[in-house]
Amino acid sequence: MTENLDDIIEFENENTELDFKAIQYQKVKFQDLLKDLMSMANAKTDANKYIIVGVKLLGNGNRDILGITEDFIDEATYQQLIHNNIEPELNFSYVSYQFQNKTLGVFKIFDSIDRPYMMKKDYGKLKIGEAFIRKGSHQTRLTRKDFDFYTEKKITEKRFKGKILTYFDKINQKSIALKILSNGDYPSDKAAGKIKKILLEKKEKLKKTEGMFVPFFDQDIRMLGGTPYENRSIKTLEENLENVAKTYREDDLHYLFEVKAYKFNFRILNDDTEYLEDASIELKIEKEGLYIADKIYSKPDNSNSIISLKYELNPPSWESMNYPEVIENETEYLILENLGNLKHQISENALKVDLRIAINPKLNKTEKIVKIKIFGKNLSKPIEDQLIINVIE
Repeated sequence: MTENLDDIIEFENENTELDFKAIQYQKVKFQDLLKDLMSMANAKTDANKYIIVGVKLLGNGNRDILGITEDFIDEATYQQLIHNNIEPELNFSYVSYQFQNKTLGVFKIFDSIDRPYMMKKDYGKLKIGEAFIRKGSHQTRLTRKDFDFYTEKKITEKRFKGKILTYFDKINQKSIALKILSNGDYPSDKAAGKIKKILLEKKEKLKKTEGMFVPFFDQDIRMLGGTPYENRSIKTLEENLENVAKTYREDDLHYLFEVKAYKFNFRILNDDTEYLEDASIELKIEKEGLYIADKIYSKPDNSNSIISLKYELNPPSWESMNYPEVIENETEYLILENLGNLKHQISENALKVDLRIAINPKLNKTEKIVKIKIFGKNLSKPIEDQLIINVIE
């Protein structure tokens, strides 16, 4: 509807946003004013609404411009009435307006963004909690359907409508090159090599003592704080060699993910003017040819001393506590991270702690797709994006 008051008064018919009244709302009509303003404010439109006082609308569509001949009622009187009886705060103004040499009164109802408006106490026949809505040129009580409309509208208006950018070092950088794993001596390999060497030396020594009392030369010599391989029997060493991968599993994982692997992270930017509330991020990466750590593997303390006990009692590191959740299934890795409220126009790391990724040299693909989903309390649906890992030798 036009905002030109002359056109509204002369040409518009009553509708959801417009009503005509022949006379001012005197005190005996305050109950009607409460109901009329409440109904206008609750109407399902965000446009300004008007009640024009001093105009009588005729049945044929014509109108009599009666004007207001009695004292013009001050806006403050109406404001006090509405403030005392309707909640939440209802925004309106009431001013005099000259039209065809007549004084009219114009109620303007605006910024009705906190619907529904309702009675906060009894007034005349109106009871606390009652609410009305204008539909077309009529007003009715609010129904459950109307309340559902207001609820959905509020949720929709609070939804995040901006853009979330994901990238590597610079905005629009959507790919990064990672090298495959290089050769390296894992702790289990070093231990196995050492055990084999000692075994060979012990067996050679036994050959030279042939005919003597063998058990005397081949037994475990236990020592405080742990027994070195050199002081273990051939039988024990052979058992150690058989179980070396299991014994040094934590050492190997520490070496793989903390020494050899790539520390993977990327940037995230809320390119909007509002927060993304209670945000979280989900990454999916095809599993084939990748090793991704499910936690931070600290360097093990392999001693058997009191020092080892002290080490085990130390609290976990900040990195261990804040490493992203990693879930592995048969085909892919799922990485989950809570972001909290994502502030606008501030670039930050998507992951609090870098993800440890290692690439198997036998991988026969040249790239890996990182599928991204971003969730938020004020998002109607997740934001989807992707980054690319280019695999190089």
